[in-house]
Amino acid sequence: MITGRVTAQDRNWEEWQKRTGELPPDFARMRSQPFLPDPLEGVKTREDWSKRRAWIRAQFEQWVFGKMPPPPGNLRAVVTGERQEGAVTVRDVRLEFGPGHKATLRLQLLIPPGPGPFPVFLTNHMRNRPWVATAVRRGYIGCIYFALDPMYGATDDSDAYIDLYPEYDFSCLARWAWSAMRAVDYLHTLPQVDKAKIAITGHSRNGKQALLAAAFDERIGAVSLSSGNTGEGNPWRYTTPTFANESIEQITGNFPHWFHPRLRFFAGREHKLPVDQNMLMALVAPRGLLLASAFSEGQGAPFGFEQAYRSARRVYEWLGHSDRIGLSLRAGEHPTTAGDIEQYVDFFDSVFARKTFARPETWILGYSYDDWKRLSGAVPPPPSPGAPLDQRIAWLLGDEPPGVPYPNATKIGGPVRSSDGWLAGLFNRPLSIAGVRNASIAFGDDLKGDLYLPEKASGKLPAVIWLHSYSHATGYSRYARPILQALAQRGYAVMAFDQIGFGTRVLHAREFYRRYPQWSLLGKMAADTQAAVAALAALEEIDASRIHLAGWDLGAKVALFTAVREPRVKSVAAIAGFDSLRAPGKETEGLMHYSHLHGLLPRLGAFVGAESKVPLDYDEILKAIAPRKVLVVAPQFDRYYPLENVRRLIQGLGHVTLDAPFDFNRFPAATQQRVWNWLQ
Repeated sequence: MITGRVTAQDRNWEEWQKRTGELPPDFARMRSQPFLPDPLEGVKTREDWSKRRAWIRAQFEQWVFGKMPPPPGNLRAVVTGERQEGAVTVRDVRLEFGPGHKATLRLQLLIPPGPGPFPVFLTNHMRNRPWVATAVRRGYIGCIYFALDPMYGATDDSDAYIDLYPEYDFSCLARWAWSAMRAVDYLHTLPQVDKAKIAITGHSRNGKQALLAAAFDERIGAVSLSSGNTGEGNPWRYTTPTFANESIEQITGNFPHWFHPRLRFFAGREHKLPVDQNMLMALVAPRGLLLASAFSEGQGAPFGFEQAYRSARRVYEWLGHSDRIGLSLRAGEHPTTAGDIEQYVDFFDSVFARKTFARPETWILGYSYDDWKRLSGAVPPPPSPGAPLDQRIAWLLGDEPPGVPYPNATKIGGPVRSSDGWLAGLFNRPLSIAGVRNASIAFGDDLKGDLYLPEKASGKLPAVIWLHSYSHATGYSRYARPILQALAQRGYAVMAFDQIGFGTRVLHAREFYRRYPQWSLLGKMAADTQAAVAALAALEEIDASRIHLAGWDLGAKVALFTAVREPRVKSVAAIAGFDSLRAPGKETEGLMHYSHLHGLLPRLGAFVGAESKVPLDYDEILKAIAPRKVLVVAPQFDRYYPLENVRRLIQGLGHVTLDAPFDFNRFPAATQQRVWNWLQ
């Protein structure tokens, strides 16, 4: 069977674009929304909400999933087999519907003993996958529908719908979700089914379609997401390359049939999408919705999940049912355990008032600007604009508590008693890289980092500290191998470690402002990086006069704030990392990027709406780093940090070199090579 088709005519995005001639939307005329769109925008009454729901659905069909057919009015069911497996009745059914009843969908029902009516656990996971058995034990009818990726070992019945409904452009995920709705059509004909208690769930790609089905079909009473990540629980706005999970570019390139081809136009322009996943979740309200994933899985994104949950929860609160939404971010990687599925059924039981379990609300980062204001209390007034720069920087970074210098080692390879915890094992730290040896290094406040070195080297080595982007789930690990390998092969010792709130330290930021209410996360990051510089400088094998910093996005900010205070830094490569603080781009997150969203510099929140009064800007930081060299990489289509603003900040600074690739905010191989050439 042909699978993976984008449309009846096209097997991939390129064929679709060539055939249709469809061009990207006019982004200049589309509204820019750098933060998550508000599901309740303009909503004051239930009638407003009904209209808003219809608009949200239409936008998702236009840009993300394609247009679905209406429910068929001619569905009929043929029971093709029935047997007993122990006390459970197993019934095989073929649904026939659509034009000439040519569309078919196989179902398998697992019916517990007893008169019923029973709640339903609806999924497209076959029985050879660990999913439905737990629900049947808990008294649910298990209903499996055969609309799924053929990689799971079964034919995808929904693939034929492309040809049977050629006037509808619903994508693969939409066809799976539409199939789930046809299963609900059948379930509503059965006396054994408690029609008010139908739940749907699925894992990974199947979680994506489960959310869509629940959002579009109000007969589904609850849904549990499960590590669907991009296109499910993680909003598109937080899947850009800087977050190191799965971007629009990647997911539409690797799986072009999952979503409508139009979605690909928004790669690098995610802020132009009229809707985002939080709004799809809002369509489920006030029915049950559990956001579940692993906070440390490769495609994961605890930051994005938490932002989506906050937004969707507001809708539930407005509707008076905040008890029906939950957040469960578990430890571990992508696969689920039996305990995870038990928790999903717990949630369904609670929503359906069968039993009462504690509502999950697991925060990993948990930052909010309002919480910071409550914890920090009175903030000292900022220095005057004419005050020395170091005083203004110190105020912005916050009050760093007194500390003691770490007794750094003098040789590479000695004993390291600091640990980076169990997550380091999950990430296979230190990374194994061909032609590169590694060693551990202790530094700073009880921290551990990794050194990557040339296999053969003589004399003192120059060093680079690589500072990662907003990669909450995996820290520096993901996509770092080519970076570390290229630098080591060029003769550098490379130090890499996770910033607080990322990777192995992802849980360390949650209580940061309770512990250090007057400091800042960016202040802590810069202090840790200064400690890393000191640790490298103490090593006999390292040339202390040639220690460089290189960082992307978050890492660029950390590099600049470190270098301005640390004279041992030889040079800085800042990749796609900053905009003006006093005059940020109008279509960007602006100061709220630092204060409200990521909690890097909360004191900047007081200047939102009065940006011109911010005590300092990046041009002053860059100027203070002179005469040391700085490379600034500013992609021409960077929606976070507009090139024209970056140009203005570096104007007249002879020690700063600008590289403006024809790209958006990412760090591909070609740009990497130019940065390493500049370093050399």
